[in-house]
Amino acid sequence: MILKLAYRNVISRKSSIVIILFMSFAITLFCIANAIFDSTEYGVQNSFVSSFTGDVLIRPKNGVQYSLFGDENPFTGKFSEIENLVPYTEVYQSVKDNSETKAILGQISGIVRMEYEDVMSPIYLFGIDGDDYLEAMSSIRIIEGHTFVDGEKGIMMPEVVAEKWGVKVGDVVQFSYSDGSFFRIRAVPVTAVLDYRTDNEIFSRFALVDAATLRSLLDLGSSSSSAVENLSAEKTSLLDDDLDWSTLFDDAEDSDAIFEEEQTETEENFAAEEIEEDFEYGNSWNFLLVCLQNPKKAKSTIKKLNKLFRKNGWPVEAADWRHAAGSSALYLYWLRLIFNIGIFILLIAGFIVVANSLVIKVLDRTNEIGTLRAIGAKKRFISKQLLAETFMMTITSGIIGILIGFVLARVLTNAHISFTNSFLVQLFGSRDLKIFITFSNILKQIGLVILLGIIGWAYPVVTALKVSPVKAMMGVR
Repeated sequence: MILKLAYRNVISRKSSIVIILFMSFAITLFCIANAIFDSTEYGVQNSFVSSFTGDVLIRPKNGVQYSLFGDENPFTGKFSEIENLVPYTEVYQSVKDNSETKAILGQISGIVRMEYEDVMSPIYLFGIDGDDYLEAMSSIRIIEGHTFVDGEKGIMMPEVVAEKWGVKVGDVVQFSYSDGSFFRIRAVPVTAVLDYRTDNEIFSRFALVDAATLRSLLDLGSSSSSAVENLSAEKTSLLDDDLDWSTLFDDAEDSDAIFEEEQTETEENFAAEEIEEDFEYGNSWNFLLVCLQNPKKAKSTIKKLNKLFRKNGWPVEAADWRHAAGSSALYLYWLRLIFNIGIFILLIAGFIVVANSLVIKVLDRTNEIGTLRAIGAKKRFISKQLLAETFMMTITSGIIGILIGFVLARVLTNAHISFTNSFLVQLFGSRDLKIFITFSNILKQIGLVILLGIIGWAYPVVTALKVSPVKAMMGVR
């Protein structure tokens, strides 16, 4: 009964059709705007996550917000140095045990001076294990050469870096690094030129080098002063200045032969293997890059890992891909956010007009409401009827707006709109404009039309029902 009356009232008034069309237009704009924002966010995230950040970054925690490029502070010295992950073995195992973990990559980061022929310039180096890294980073494609394998020295350069320096596979480049007390130089061959499939300024800032070379260049390792402190008094006596070197070998005995026993897997051997493993991996990584089975669960995974790290008292923390990429990604994020706010303000202005139209439509029917009450209609019946009419218009507008949005998104995507401006390429995450209307986008539109329906019904109905039937019939509000 109520729905039937509501339907008749809606189609019998021309103002209803105008309101539905206007609301449909506003919903379409809102749908397309959200789709563009979601698609650009996905484009930038996908290009970074599958290129060099991973889904989750595990970094040292000491009050400095480290990205893969360090703290990106303009000053130099120890303040800009990146600390090592401690304790690495325990942290690595805890991340590996997480059910969402797909791959874990260790990384060392450092800024050094690179030299080739007569050209010298600072560059960020990412120390990695080549095979595992390229297997996990699916957006990287080798244009020329090959990835360095375990034990092989080499550097893999993004195509833009190789073109800038004029190097090709097989050329040898030299790195130098000074920490104030020492000056270290290393040279490695170029083993590969890489294509990151996305044009972004950030890919011109770094190159990939084997972890051993960068570890040696930056003098990273797991040795510490505690190794000396734990020596027995008998052994440390060898360091005394008053040692009588003439009596050092008095207790030695002659031997006619030297023989070698076959080593077995004793407890001592296991201990030696553990020490060797700790030396290689223990303190000599700055970051862990984590690729997840389901990237959509990155937030929950970060929350879970940070809770575990705090519980164990480890000075490390998990962060998302945007913090891993550093200032470049955060810069684009704030630009998109400002752009989104501007569009949102324009759309809100349109929806205010729509809401006012719905309010006025109900207030204009005060006389009708008074007549209905005079002939015995209860307030609840009138409220339900007006609610049905309002939601009938808003939901119809929402469906029409979403359908038009789908069509426009498909048309714009198939139009193959390309960007040549590098800023727009970075902002949208790719050279081509691709718009996808997601399920979350549809839910936003549904929530919006419900909100409009409530706004367009609640206030005017409450106001109209407060007027007595006699005054309502006389046109008094």
